[in-house]
Amino acid sequence: MTTTKSWRWNGKKFVAAKSVPLTDRGFRYGMSLFESLRVIKGQPEFFEKHLMRLLSACAELDFEINEKALRQAEPLLAAAGMDGFARIYVTAGDGGPVAAAADPRVFVFLEDRSDSEEDSFEVTLSDDTYRPPFGGLKTANYWFNAATLARARSRGFDEALVFNDFAELVSACCANVFVVHEDRISTPSRSSGARPGVIREWVIGRRKVEERRLRREDVVNADEIFLTNSWFGIMPVATVEGRPLGHRAIGPKLAAELENRRRD
Repeated sequence: MTTTKSWRWNGKKFVAAKSVPLTDRGFRYGMSLFESLRVIKGQPEFFEKHLMRLLSACAELDFEINEKALRQAEPLLAAAGMDGFARIYVTAGDGGPVAAAADPRVFVFLEDRSDSEEDSFEVTLSDDTYRPPFGGLKTANYWFNAATLARARSRGFDEALVFNDFAELVSACCANVFVVHEDRISTPSRSSGARPGVIREWVIGRRKVEERRLRREDVVNADEIFLTNSWFGIMPVATVEGRPLGHRAIGPKLAAELENRRRD
């Protein structure tokens, strides 16, 4: 049975919470931003980087957020006494659809979650056009991703790669994506709609990576592909539409480097 804990900021501190008010625009219109992060040995992984991304997203969409509240999420998660997967949500609060987000709400959610035993994924290519809102900011408008992932899973795949209106690769449903051609690593650019994920940036900081527009032919002709997100870290791809890829080298090496960091 999954154990979950959740809290909301009451203006002074985080208190236990199990619901979101129906008047909140995060519920009514999906007007909320979030960051997901792994909690390991009671410590939120890459917390400062996640915090900076969330603050930047709030500034971009004019959410008048209290940075102090967001910073209190770190000791809150550390004191929870539970490792797992956390999300920090900032909602637009109450009001009409065009009202300023002058009084956002902050929620923190933590669930225990077991590591996957899989060491690689089998992926498919989605035929549905993906239109990431606000240039790839992490918002609560995640229905497309969830529905696309569900269709992929029903067909026996672990993930699906999605493409924008210009047939450019954006990401997987719940992960960033890297492709390798003759040891050259590429990843979709932010202009294609890719999210600036923390693990994505960690990889870019450790290897020479070209951020550029990628298309289906780049995927199907790749020597190697790997996915990144804050939960599994780095996941090599074994097959694309059932076609086995070649020898996987870069993805597994990076996965091992991140795992060593997590064990320290």
